[in-house]
Amino acid sequence: MKVQVITPWYPDAASVYLGVFVEQQVHALRAQGVEVDVEVPHLYPARRGPIPTHLIDAMRQLAERDPYAMFRSAGATTWIPSPVPARSGYAGRSDAFRMGLSLKREYLESTADVVHAHLAVPTASALLDLETRPLVVTEHQSTLDLVLAEPRARELYRRVIDEAAAFMVVSTHLRDRLMEEFGSGVGERIDVMPNIVDLSDISFRSDHDRAMRHWVFVGALIAKKGTRLLVESFAAFRRTAEPEATLTLVGDGDERAWVESFARRERISHAITILGAKPRSEIGSHLDRADVMVHMSPAETFGVAALEAIGAGLPVVSLAHGGAVGAWAEIEAIAGSLLPLDSKPTEVSSAVAALASNPAHLNPQAARDFVVERYSAETVSTRLAAIYEQVRR
Repeated sequence: MKVQVITPWYPDAASVYLGVFVEQQVHALRAQGVEVDVEVPHLYPARRGPIPTHLIDAMRQLAERDPYAMFRSAGATTWIPSPVPARSGYAGRSDAFRMGLSLKREYLESTADVVHAHLAVPTASALLDLETRPLVVTEHQSTLDLVLAEPRARELYRRVIDEAAAFMVVSTHLRDRLMEEFGSGVGERIDVMPNIVDLSDISFRSDHDRAMRHWVFVGALIAKKGTRLLVESFAAFRRTAEPEATLTLVGDGDERAWVESFARRERISHAITILGAKPRSEIGSHLDRADVMVHMSPAETFGVAALEAIGAGLPVVSLAHGGAVGAWAEIEAIAGSLLPLDSKPTEVSSAVAALASNPAHLNPQAARDFVVERYSAETVSTRLAAIYEQVRR
């Protein structure tokens, strides 16, 4: 069986982290014996209004002379340039993807049995009138509300749900959101297929210091990841619970300057280490040296970082966003704490201190076993392969 994966997010030399979770899925499917090609439509911003015909003509002429110059390839992955008019929204991105994919297929044929699109809009919607093969869709974008707020994009989204051979979301939270938007009836067409949590590079320890002295966070240092709440909570923990506590931030982003300024004002710069973005292969070593992961993002569609920490034997303190609740709420009692979305720094600090004062109920081994059983590459790819077989009949 051959599958054509189409995704706007996929790692390349310029962005090694973009779409790593899609790449993990591709590798897991190949390990199952599924042949997988990947197409990556890539947006190129243009001026407002229709894309000039001379630009499309130039793309076509280049494709005729040398399709591999027009559509850059590496192995079984092909990047597809897709010019998009400024301010054309998610529907405009869908149109851009359709144009790019259509042109690519004129010169480089796709011979897969099944097409698997990541994101309903703009990716799957670009294929609605382009593909005759069974269309499988995975939804996992954190900007879903922005998509649904755009009238034409919302119409396209509903078409995708109705016409896809299989429609999956990575969390129950996303399924509930779509049922809220389109009615409970769509729930019958939506399956929950989680992302892969790969623990192959993450060793397990059950003897982390239960005093929770060493905090770790893995992710971008940006507002939507709750960076300020995290750092303010850490400062509160040092004041009220553990004056020798440290915080390691494995990531980077535009909130870094704020973190550094806050740390200087609070005179805790010596206690906070910002490592910047690190290769995934190194994440396990940083988890190994920590005692607790604290993750204050107010919204996630899934939340791989927390599950990786649980897999390493760490307790996790997180806000109870939809991704976390769907992913590990049923093991919260043995894996950490899920806090209300409006939690204040003192409340986060108290939650960590409460774990430190009563660690006996934590069961790191059972928590890791849960992650492996539910989210391993083998588990997820086996389910996906079965869906592909079902829709191609």
